[in-house]
Amino acid sequence: MWKAVKYLPEDLPETLEMTREYYGESWISDAGYLKWQYEANPAGPAMIQLARDVETDQLAGQYVVIPMRFKAYDKTVHGILSLNTLTRQIYTGQGIFTGLAKTVYQDGAEHGFEFCYGFPNPNSYPGFTKKLGFADLGCVPLLLRPLNPKALVKQKVGSSLLASLALPFQLYYKVKDRSDDHYEVYPLTAFDLSEINAFWAKVQDKYPIMGIRDADYIRWRYFENPYRDYQIYGIHRKNSSQLIGYIVGRCTEVEGISSGMIVDFLVDPSVPAAGNLLLNRLLRFFVDNNLDLAGSLMLPHTQESRILKANGFITCPRALEPQPFPVIYRRLSPNVEEEREEKADQVKRAQDPLLQLNHWFLTMGDYDAI
Repeated sequence: MWKAVKYLPEDLPETLEMTREYYGESWISDAGYLKWQYEANPAGPAMIQLARDVETDQLAGQYVVIPMRFKAYDKTVHGILSLNTLTRQIYTGQGIFTGLAKTVYQDGAEHGFEFCYGFPNPNSYPGFTKKLGFADLGCVPLLLRPLNPKALVKQKVGSSLLASLALPFQLYYKVKDRSDDHYEVYPLTAFDLSEINAFWAKVQDKYPIMGIRDADYIRWRYFENPYRDYQIYGIHRKNSSQLIGYIVGRCTEVEGISSGMIVDFLVDPSVPAAGNLLLNRLLRFFVDNNLDLAGSLMLPHTQESRILKANGFITCPRALEPQPFPVIYRRLSPNVEEEREEKADQVKRAQDPLLQLNHWFLTMGDYDAI
């Protein structure tokens, strides 16, 4: 038997022990990372429910969400992002996942949060959609661009001879320096975010539903993360200090391939040249760091997706994806059982505008894994 208890900061050491047991040593079991994620978020602290064994008092599982602010249809709305969910192996099958989740959702609704969303892995996806009433909005495509085709072929087939056949692609995908005397691309720092709020005010209605990307969010998400290093570039016209776009990248490894991930990318819709220049600068950074592949999650209806594809990115076939990237969504109400009944009502679901994935702007920056 288990009982649900509200997480307190002093529970962190115990939750870390449980998390290491489940995930091993990684970013998700790092104390500094979790303090950053759970306590420093400008949208508010995490809401966490823990399951405790009523006899031994041992932690049996956890359900975690963090607040996220959105601009949706001309108003600010507050949502929660589901992450870091786990149940200890010996407690599986006892309804901990669904029991804790319902408690968190009711708590979130009572505190004014309107919806929960997430990017579940294949193991947790059925629990969200079949047991918790989440709607599957669709998948965010993974866009890929070779940076070093010869190295990619050699790594996959293990033959230098076959790798030499990739030479024409090596030339085709070479990242050439691109510049424009009218614009300046420059590194953004935590101490130089003065133009972010003005930029966000200008582009916040570019898409109907967007996570709020103001200076507080950018600083927290990309500069204060203790576990990851990001490369961030901004761009402005030569005769102006006004920011007209930014791009965020990270060097990592995906399935043994040295990769550059484009974590976030947003440009002023009236200046498409800014997107091309930002992307070129980041790709040059990836090449200079000897990365073999560039990747990005970007929805196809966005201007940023079109810029990526115009610069050599292609949609990864589903069969070759490391995993699918579904977006799941659930509207919250104080009465969880009542909400589940509403979710079954197709008319009500059709009337919820947030169910339309082609109204969203989502990148890797809108969740926690990259």
